[in-house]
Amino acid sequence: WRSQSLPQSKMHYQIAVIINFLGHCVSLVALLTAFCLFLCLRSIRCLRNIIHWNLIAAFILRNATWFIVQLSMSPEVHESNVVWCRLVTASFNYFHSTNFFWMFGEGCYLHTAIVLTYSTDRLRKWMFICIGWCIPFPIIVAWAIGKLYYDNEKCWFGKRAGVYTDYIYQGPMILVLVINFIFLFNIVRILMTKLRASTTSETIQYRKAVKATLVLLPLLGITYMLFFVNPGEDEVSQIVFIYFNSFLESFQGFFVSVFYCFLNSEVRSAVRKRFHRWQEQHSIRARMTQAISIPTSPSRVSFHSIKQSTSL
Repeated sequence: WRSQSLPQSKMHYQIAVIINFLGHCVSLVALLTAFCLFLCLRSIRCLRNIIHWNLIAAFILRNATWFIVQLSMSPEVHESNVVWCRLVTASFNYFHSTNFFWMFGEGCYLHTAIVLTYSTDRLRKWMFICIGWCIPFPIIVAWAIGKLYYDNEKCWFGKRAGVYTDYIYQGPMILVLVINFIFLFNIVRILMTKLRASTTSETIQYRKAVKATLVLLPLLGITYMLFFVNPGEDEVSQIVFIYFNSFLESFQGFFVSVFYCFLNSEVRSAVRKRFHRWQEQHSIRARMTQAISIPTSPSRVSFHSIKQSTSL
């Protein structure tokens, strides 16, 4: 029985690797498309969409470093523990952390606007840049120092038994998730009571942003918490765990792009306006080109000149 299960488990692992690569490819294409849309559509560049834009940028960098890890980390490199492979691991963990902190930024913005009812005009872009990009940096530096002194092997992937340096960066990520879930609970409570009847465009945008966060935050949290779950020795539970984890982790970026960009009514409206404007300009240009390119008929000119000469 065991001799038959080994080839099967290897096959499932290979399928999971294919799902991972496919998911990260789809996610990267979707994320780059969403990033370019936010870059081009200046008319919708408010603080809320700037936060979405930075979250998408963080996911792009995480996906890019994931590909670098997969394509460069061979067993020989793992064993050699060279400097560049440790830097790649540190970069991947940094961008992984920025995903959580930018989701925390999303939660902070919505909580401030809806629960605390402060004017979002008081909020500044630099505050969220500090949360999303700056705070994770010293955390990863502290983790790297811990790895260097206590677990300096295998390119800093995995962890040695009895060494808990990975919790230096995993701990803040778990804390951010917990705070965000508290934020979401308060936001939904307010939406259910105060904002349900409101129909202003700003409130509608907040409701849509909350729906997106309600979908994406559990997705991000479930995927992360799965790393701490031991599926046990049952073969079926291990297979389900491998497939479930591979799908959720690899398609995260795709879901972020869909909910924060492709389904964003502001983005869709701006794209439609840009497309209609391009259509109008194209049709005007075509009409002008057609008017210029119509030649005067030589036969008509010659006939007119002949008629004038005969009258004289």
